[in-house]
Amino acid sequence: MACLAMGLQSGVIMAACPSPGQWWQEDQPLTTRQALSSATQQQVVLLGEQHDEVSHHRWQLHTLAGLHALNDELVIGLEMLPRSAQPALDAWVAGESDAATLLSQTRWDEVWGFDAALYMPILEFARMAQIPLIALNIEPSLRHRLVNDGWENVPAEERYAIPPPHPASAHYRARLTEVFNQHAMDDTPAALERFIQAQLTWDVAMAQRLAEAAESGALAVGLMGLGHVTYNEGVAYQLNALGINDTLSLLPWQTNQCELPATTYADAIYILANE
Repeated sequence: MACLAMGLQSGVIMAACPSPGQWWQEDQPLTTRQALSSATQQQVVLLGEQHDEVSHHRWQLHTLAGLHALNDELVIGLEMLPRSAQPALDAWVAGESDAATLLSQTRWDEVWGFDAALYMPILEFARMAQIPLIALNIEPSLRHRLVNDGWENVPAEERYAIPPPHPASAHYRARLTEVFNQHAMDDTPAALERFIQAQLTWDVAMAQRLAEAAESGALAVGLMGLGHVTYNEGVAYQLNALGINDTLSLLPWQTNQCELPATTYADAIYILANE
């Protein structure tokens, strides 16, 4: 996935440097209890990640454990896997398969590719605590059909009843265009529009699955790439269009310069040590 966390607005230099282990919100530190208590009042919480950064996954596990301590009705959604992997996830949480079987049945290396060892502590935690895991993604082939053929030409039952995405905000389009221009082999307007529509399709597919979980009464926590979370323009934006208004975006942050990102970057950030 292209990294969409770029386009970071001017950060804020702090009078007192943020310290590793602190939560910050709107340029103010929070206690862990304050941050997680607020999160448990939401319908959906989004935990962003850089996929290959081990410290991000440690932070996600730390946050998930804290949320579960405050709310037993937790569901963990995974960008990493398409809906076809759901039976394998269910079997894993139920204790009916081992790790090798899980990775084989979900076709982990094929559909995701990032080292499964980065994610196994989270998957093991879900199994231990009997927290449902839900596959948020869709197969690339379906995403391509929706983008190239149009939503109206893909029957609802073949797209998991996922609705068409809400149009991107101007700022999100600008960020996506910046990413496209850095990677595009075909720089035509049509290619750019396909790229944007593919990202929106990705966003709305994950939003719809999280919305389903939230509407069942669970606290739905989505694990996904930074670009789907930053500035609340990706999945949170689509959740809002689906009527899920109580969402919280949480992101990890590392800095050597005593600097925080713009307050619009996320609803709260967690300071990680530079490793």
